Order: sequence, then C-alpha cells, then structure tokens
Amino acid sequence: MKLALRELTSPALALLRVAGAAVLFVALHRTLVRERVRGRRDYGLLAVYAVFGVMLNQLLYITALTLTTATAAQTVVAAGPAITLLIAILARKETATRLKWVGIAVAAAGAVLLVGAGARTGSALGNLLAVLNVASYSVYLVISRGLLRRYHPLTVVTWVFVFGALGMLPWGIVPLARQVGHLHAGTWAVVAFIVLLPTVGAYWLNVYALTRVESSLVSAFGYLQPVITALAAIPLLHEHVSPRLIPAAALIFAGVAVTLWEGRRERLRRGAPPSCAEQEVVEP
Repeated sequence: MKLALRELTSPALALLRVAGAAVLFVALHRTLVRERVRGRRDYGLLAVYAVFGVMLNQLLYITALTLTTATAAQTVVAAGPAITLLIAILARKETATRLKWVGIAVAAAGAVLLVGAGARTGSALGNLLAVLNVASYSVYLVISRGLLRRYHPLTVVTWVFVFGALGMLPWGIVPLARQVGHLHAGTWAVVAFIVLLPTVGAYWLNVYALTRVESSLVSAFGYLQPVITALAAIPLLHEHVSPRLIPAAALIFAGVAVTLWEGRRERLRRGAPPSCAEQEVVEP
C-alpha cells in the first residue's frame, strides 16, 4: 500500500482500490450467486454499511499510512476484535462479562500507548486515524449482521463495495484524474495486487476459513498480520520497529486474546453462533 502512495494520494488510491474490487465482486456475484436485493430499505441499509465498511474504512486507513509506519497501522488493526466487541456491547448485540471488559481495557491501553508513542516520532495522528479506521469497520461488522442473515455474504459485500465506490467518487475522482497519467508500470502492478489479494482475495480466504475451522482460530491468525507486515516493511520500506511499539503490541494482543477466549467460552456454553468480534479477521 505504501509503495502505491509514492505516486498516488490517499483519496485516489482508495477510489482505485474500492472501484476495482467492486468490479470484481460484481463479476463474481453474477457468476456464482445472482441473488437480488429485496426492497428499497435493504438498498438503503447497504448504502449505510458502505459508509462505515468501505468509505471511512479505506480513507482513514490509507491516510493513516501516509502519516505512520505500516507496522504500527497493522498493529492497531489487530485490536479489531476487541473494538468490535466493545461496540457490540454498547449496541446491546453482545453480553458483557468481567473478562470481556478486562480484555477490552487491556487492548485499549495498548492502543493508547501506541498513539502516545507516536507523538514522539510525529506519527500520533496516523496512529489515531488507524484506530478510527478499525472503529469504523467494527461498526460495519456489528450493524451488518442482520442483513447477512437474510442474504448471501457475497451479495452484501458486492453491494457494499458498489455503494462505496460511488460514495468515493467525489473524494477521489479529481486527484485520480490528475495522477493517473503519471503512474509507472510498477505502481499499476502494486494497485492490481492490492485489489486482487488484500481486498477480494482476503474476503474469499476469510469465508473459506470460517466455513471449515473455528472462527476464533481464524481470528487468532490476525496476530500474524503485524508480524508479516514488519517483515515486509523492513526490507521494502526501510522501516524500523520502534521499541515503544513492542509493549503496545503486547497489550493489544493480550487484550484481544482475552476477549476472544471469553467470547468463545460463553458462546459454546450457550450454543450460539460466532460473534462479530470473532469474525473480524482481515479488513476488506
């Protein structure tokens, strides 16, 4: 992502990513599902979901990457399950327990520490935008569960990306028009990679994994994202992992682990389906 930001501004890259993914999702949907949306109300809900799940999510995350390191931003993303659980509790979609609150508090302490550590390096705003990006996507996960019970997941994500692409046009079309003629072949290759793998590919991998193993186990693999990002960012972007990042990451990982463990234990006791916190693995 940061490689593409060398020649594209964040609104232009966000529009390319969302529009490209929308085209692919439409093609996949017409080939595999062909399910129709039933009623104007559902279209309206999908448009609202697009605001949180695509527009704010992509603009905040990509802008954050221009202001902080890829490793720090991805470490914040790892806090997603805890933030999702907090929003679900506040929305009365999940039951609160003492251990859940402990996990949320520990993960929140890690996020605050990470943002505070960024103040010394000038990346505090970028880290804060990354937190807001996760919160936006968490809202989407919580509010979209009702529609996901009535439609195929590919139907929901296709329309969310279509509405997201339309909503991104006012923000990204002008800078994209100015910059598209100056892009090198390498940048186009990076954009294609972003659309195919971290966006469309990540969705399919999530669905594939969640249908075959415990959702909590899939969520646990979210811990690998900051590690993989750091391993790639050090040689490709010449990033250095700050010593202050390590305790913040440890708190975030510990808090998420507690919330997932307690949520899974409670779910198994009640025989309930996986929670939205457990299902947050990789953002689209």
